[in-house]
Amino acid sequence: MELAGITLYKTLVMAILALTGVFSYRAGIVDEAVNKKLSELVLTLFTPVLLFISFQKEFSEELLSGLGVSVVLSLVSFAVIWLICKCVVYRQDKDYAAVEHIAMMYSNCGFIGIPMAQGIWGTDGVFYMTAYVAAANFLLWSHGIIVMSGKKDVKSLKNVFTSPTILAIVLGIVCFLAQIQLPAIISDPMEMIAAMNTPMAMMVAGINIAQADLRHTFMKFRLYWLSFVKLVVMPAALIGLFRLAPVGDEVKTVMVLATSCPVGVTGSLFALRYGKDAVYASELFAMSTIISIITVPLMMLLC
Repeated sequence: MELAGITLYKTLVMAILALTGVFSYRAGIVDEAVNKKLSELVLTLFTPVLLFISFQKEFSEELLSGLGVSVVLSLVSFAVIWLICKCVVYRQDKDYAAVEHIAMMYSNCGFIGIPMAQGIWGTDGVFYMTAYVAAANFLLWSHGIIVMSGKKDVKSLKNVFTSPTILAIVLGIVCFLAQIQLPAIISDPMEMIAAMNTPMAMMVAGINIAQADLRHTFMKFRLYWLSFVKLVVMPAALIGLFRLAPVGDEVKTVMVLATSCPVGVTGSLFALRYGKDAVYASELFAMSTIISIITVPLMMLLC
């Protein structure tokens, strides 16, 4: 119950940050071009720095074991999610099925999951969340591209290994294992940069929501159904499955939180890139993000 209360409080705080983004867009302070730059800033600087800083810890076998468990549970999570996605998009039009599959399978664990984990558990939460984020990045730029394009893209697969997120995680793990601690003159400003991740990420999410036609979006029943599957069915299935796993509750709860996050904005970007319905992808993002204000604390209560 305490975890659900903390999650609700953090969700409301982040909702206010997102509303700041909505206001900024509606007031003309930012536009689509500025939002794209802000999004790149979060993805290529703030989030990677936050992920790296989360590994600046004193080595312990408990943390290392928890990270290994996180990797295994992340892969199990994506296997379960993939199976549910295949059932839900069955018999859908091929192009719409691709958009829905990617939208539901890859949550907004970077923009929302990491800030939530940081707010609830601090750097330990981010530490375990990195496993899910890494798995999501690898799968998104491999499986995601195959689903969206209908063909394999070897060049994009190579880009996975050079993305700032993956590089930050790999470098962080190396420093953690070798116990390389940065001097204060470097770590202090990096921690300040990392602290900017949550407000900036949520403002970007709010700006994306502001660009959607919500009145039109709220009239589509299938969006409610897909949001229900994404935000309730998938995490609930993992909660039931993880109860059988003899591992720490914190690690399992972080994995559930990552899965409970709404649809990621990357689905819209992929839809644009591969000629699918980007508007529909944006509607899925907006609908699930709004509903997640209620469902994320609910999932934490079930945990």
